[in-house]
Amino acid sequence: MRSNASTATSSGDAAASPRALSSCEGRPPHSLESTAEWNHGSAPGSLSISELAHRCQVSTRSLRYYEEQGLLLPSRNAVGHRRYQAKDADCVEFIQRLYGAGLPSDLIRTVVQEWKLPDSAPRIEALLRTRHAELSREAEELHSKLTGLEAVLNAVTDNS
Repeated sequence: MRSNASTATSSGDAAASPRALSSCEGRPPHSLESTAEWNHGSAPGSLSISELAHRCQVSTRSLRYYEEQGLLLPSRNAVGHRRYQAKDADCVEFIQRLYGAGLPSDLIRTVVQEWKLPDSAPRIEALLRTRHAELSREAEELHSKLTGLEAVLNAVTDNS
């Protein structure tokens, strides 16, 4: 069972695609705010934080963190307990994929906020492509450092 956001799967197919957010839509085509209203009872089909955590195989702490970051907006019942909709599981999965793809919290927050706006796909794509380019540069730098280290190791082992 995954215990936090950093252990999410990192397959790149949906993680890089803003279309994967479509299951989080509350109003066509871009809202994640459908569960933000105050709820005086547990709506039929709503989930507690522990139920959503179990369904998504994440910790309740991760779900609270996502709320703190403005990524998930649960409703509250009469006694103040968080209530989630079944579609929030898809949002959590997408957020996990973004973390797993190496996106930092601030960029994930920006992607989620952008998605709420009309015609956001091109802007989200640009954000994700920029991050992709940054990670590619970092990978090239690490590869260069590894190559240099291997040369030093070879020189050391050849001289011993």
